Amino acid sequence: MKKLTKKRKEEFVKQMSEEIQKNNINLIVGFSGLSVSEMQTIRVALKEKGCKMRVVKNTLLDRVYKQIDCEDMCGKIGSPVFIAWADENDEISILKELYNFQRQFKKTDVKMALIGDKVYSSEELQLIGRLPGKKELEAQIVWILRAPIRKMVNVIN
Repeated sequence: MKKLTKKRKEEFVKQMSEEIQKNNINLIVGFSGLSVSEMQTIRVALKEKGCKMRVVKNTLLDRVYKQIDCEDMCGKIGSPVFIAWADENDEISILKELYNFQRQFKKTDVKMALIGDKVYSSEELQLIGRLPGKKELEAQIVWILRAPIRKMVNVIN
């Protein structure tokens, strides 16, 4: 691994702040004791959802969020973290995926999120994670729209 010089740190902060600003959802997820295979499982599953992730030093993450004027995200970092970001419109499915890993491995913790321009705490994210995802909502709407037609077919039969 290459040594992080001051210049490289500045480049990283600039690159990550641009990346965060142009994406819709940014999550800070704490992890402790994850094996390489578990981390790879998380990485692959998030990639399938259109989400990128990266393990980041806390001090660099502080600098990134301070550069984009979002100091609220810096408060609860604490333990080793990775940042996950995506430009998807289905934030709930990404959150659900992370909470599935949290239940499965019991070694991760979704700490905070920046969705759009709003910062969400861990408690708020747990509530949002319980909502149905975009595809589930679409399926429910189709089911509801088909119900009257199905009832008519049953009556005719």
